[in-house]
Amino acid sequence: MYYRKTSDFIRALVALVLLYTILFTACSCNMSGSETRSSWTSSSVKSVVSEAIDREMEFVKPNLEPDLQASIENGGAKGTGMTGRQIVDLTEREQGGSGYIDFCYTVNVDGSADSRTVMENARPLMSESRFSELESQAAEIEKAFEEAALSYSKALPESQKEAFFKDLKSLVTRTVVLLTAGIVYAVIPDVILWGKVSAAAAISIGAGLVALTIMTIYEKYKFGMSEEEQKRSLKDWLNQLIQVPKADFALTTAAGTLATVFAEGPVVKGITICVFAFTNCLETVSTMMKKYNFNM
Repeated sequence: MYYRKTSDFIRALVALVLLYTILFTACSCNMSGSETRSSWTSSSVKSVVSEAIDREMEFVKPNLEPDLQASIENGGAKGTGMTGRQIVDLTEREQGGSGYIDFCYTVNVDGSADSRTVMENARPLMSESRFSELESQAAEIEKAFEEAALSYSKALPESQKEAFFKDLKSLVTRTVVLLTAGIVYAVIPDVILWGKVSAAAAISIGAGLVALTIMTIYEKYKFGMSEEEQKRSLKDWLNQLIQVPKADFALTTAAGTLATVFAEGPVVKGITICVFAFTNCLETVSTMMKKYNFNM
């Protein structure tokens, strides 16, 4: 009897020790994995945003407030300009600064195809009422595009229709991303300094995506025109393009959204125009906006 009790006690003790060991090992692994994953993710985000700031700086810096420009130009080692990584590190130290880093990262990674992800990432950076306005506008744009008439212009070959409307939908998506970036910058609190640079870089990225799409549409779809026909003015080309109901709506939407972006302030407008000019898209956008009675 004594032997049996002792044996049962030892087995129970061994089982408890094994259970404790398994649980402790699992928790340790999970904690270690979590820390490693978190550290890796943070490092990756910082690297991507640092590179984005360096890449977009030529468009961003000339449009920032003079004091911030001077800090960037003289804040580096031995009076040289600051690097994107230095700016990211300074942004991270600001209250809420990591939110602007994450937002810039999301625009850089998802801005070409997913406006919803970009909007959700912007949500903590603005008031709920402002976000609701953005959400309503984006939903209206996307719903209207999906429900637009399906009649097409005879000028567009059947073989090009699917790709053409994918490009137009991309234009709508990317203008929503640019609008979101513009609003994020417009509502940055005065106490935030370095976060403005990350937010400005997001505007530049968004503007570049829009410019690329507009130029793609203009260059790719000339409806099988002859060489002589292709020499006609952009206004004439737009007049033919808007015979397509969805195309008309998409271009009107893009022009209206760009006008809204410009209204968000001189920094937003300045960066966007700089990017458009660099991509040779400025004339195209200017003509498009005049066509639809929007002012730059």
